[in-house]
Amino acid sequence: MKPHKQLNKYHKMMMFVCVVLTGSCSKDFLNRDPLTSVNSTNFFKTASDLQIYTNGLYSKLAPQYNTMGGSGSVSGGNSNLGLDLNTDVMIMQTSVTASLNRWSTASTAPDVNSTWDNGYVGLRNDNYFLHYANLNAEKTDAAKHYIGEGYFFRAWDYFNLLQNFGGVPIVNELLTEQDTDKLYKPRSSRYEVAKQIISDIDSAIDRLHWKGEGQAAMAGRLNKEAALNLKARVALYEGTWEYYHNKKGTPFAMTGQDGVEFLKLIEPTVNILLNRHGSRIFTMAGDKEMAYNQLFSQKDASNIDGVFLYKVYDASKLAYSHNFFFKIKDFGHSITNHLVDIYLRKDGTPQPLGQNYTPSLNDLGNNLDPRFKQTVWTPDRGPQNKLTGRGGDGDPFRYPFIAHQAPYTEGFTSTGYRNFKGAVFAQEATKGETDDILMRYEESLLALAEAKAILGSITQSDLDKTINVMRARVGMLPMQMNAGVGTNYNEEYGFDKSESALVNEVRRERMVELALEGYRLNDLKRWAVYEKVINGYQPKGALLQEYLDYYNRTPEQFSLDQGNNPALYSQIRKDGYVVEKYENSFKLTVGSNVSRFPDGSINPWFKVADFLSGGRGLYIDKNRDYLNGIPLKQIMLYQVNGGTLGQNPGWN
Repeated sequence: MKPHKQLNKYHKMMMFVCVVLTGSCSKDFLNRDPLTSVNSTNFFKTASDLQIYTNGLYSKLAPQYNTMGGSGSVSGGNSNLGLDLNTDVMIMQTSVTASLNRWSTASTAPDVNSTWDNGYVGLRNDNYFLHYANLNAEKTDAAKHYIGEGYFFRAWDYFNLLQNFGGVPIVNELLTEQDTDKLYKPRSSRYEVAKQIISDIDSAIDRLHWKGEGQAAMAGRLNKEAALNLKARVALYEGTWEYYHNKKGTPFAMTGQDGVEFLKLIEPTVNILLNRHGSRIFTMAGDKEMAYNQLFSQKDASNIDGVFLYKVYDASKLAYSHNFFFKIKDFGHSITNHLVDIYLRKDGTPQPLGQNYTPSLNDLGNNLDPRFKQTVWTPDRGPQNKLTGRGGDGDPFRYPFIAHQAPYTEGFTSTGYRNFKGAVFAQEATKGETDDILMRYEESLLALAEAKAILGSITQSDLDKTINVMRARVGMLPMQMNAGVGTNYNEEYGFDKSESALVNEVRRERMVELALEGYRLNDLKRWAVYEKVINGYQPKGALLQEYLDYYNRTPEQFSLDQGNNPALYSQIRKDGYVVEKYENSFKLTVGSNVSRFPDGSINPWFKVADFLSGGRGLYIDKNRDYLNGIPLKQIMLYQVNGGTLGQNPGWN
């Protein structure tokens, strides 16, 4: 956390970049003082000055996706499809997820950690801004809003550190090289860090404008709704972390704290949003079959109900824009059974999982919670290249590729469960203009339901104004207070046998509604079920036979497909797949390019011994891997300067 030696020089350079990007085309820019005279005393005065500085902080909220960035990953790439790739619900083709396969991971902490370093660089920038903005800025409503943004960003940076490291040193003032007593402060407890985050968010809430008003009328700008949503997120995260880790006596428990203090913050916070937004979420004019899906495909999220924060993409102003268009193609991202299995049937009952449960993809789409079909591709949508609005892009198959085969070698969906959430029905390949949704109302509603369920104060009225608003969008039966009674909850999916049925059903709702949006990893950790879900897990896919029946043809059927009688064609031929020679046709070979478990489901990692039947599966150390190790160079730096920086449990 040592500050930059040339901090002032860095900020001048940063502001220069921001000014060029945001003001070079306006007449106001011509009236500015020469950039050589920009400094902390003559710059942080007007609302425009503050806006220019805070513009440079927005990049921390989400990656800048671009077509040259490779496949979508947790931290970037060409799309936001990979946000759950570090969890049990999504894998990348046949590559075993390294962060969850830690059988041989040493417990020696790394020398450096970019999350730690970037976190404190961010905090220095936040503190610099808040110090001089509070000191010098004009007393206008606009300036007040931008100072609110500064508090939001500082809360964001601390929250990122909290999720990765737990308690960290808190520094909220400008420091110099001489401030060694403050530079090498010991770690504050996670409780103290969470309290600091809440305090900063409250400062942001007090200052920020509502979405669509004042400075928050600008596209993609922070607003009061986003700050309230962040407060609910932080309170739920820390409240449940303290509640469950204390209850289960893990090494990560916060001594003397049970989380109730934070859980009780959620209701008054979300009530402010309820009073303003009521039950208004995006419904696509009542289209229950596609509203949930298309929420994530909006080119202009500024007026979309329930979207609190989003990132704007304007392809005309970017050298490389994102490629959300390809999110429904087979480029490697593969959904697993751990997501598919948790969907309820349309009558509100759990799926009867087991050896004799063998539904087809279309059966699942027709019989499960409608959000399943709006999240996972089903073959009754027809060949991908015939989807409306996509300009014929895609391949002539109604089933995903589950293995490479020439000439289709760009990628494949190894589990057979292809993403469909956020399908873009417009030809914007490589020049995406769909906005990236970063915060939405539904997260706050789910936080309220979960907190009240844990505290035992939830009512049917609470369910109706939270979970049942989301269910109504897709035509799913409303949740009742007796939901899940008598259900045998499997801890492998993230449920908790020691919790009430209603708490587990609220968890299920969160898994379904927020699927693939990047919440899964922290949910497993805050619920203290990480190892229950991961250890021994062998990802499974769809039923292999369904794919064999579609892609593999006998020589006799191939001959009929070459004929002139469409009534005798196979489904793959009817879909438009034509090849001259039988030996060149697409073929899946069990044991060679595909394999299955004894229950018939696809085994995507069958070439790795640990993932064959009876193999060890995935593994994380339950006494170590809930938090990252504190970088050793930071610990040594403290020691050299007479300070102490403690290490996290399980790390050396």
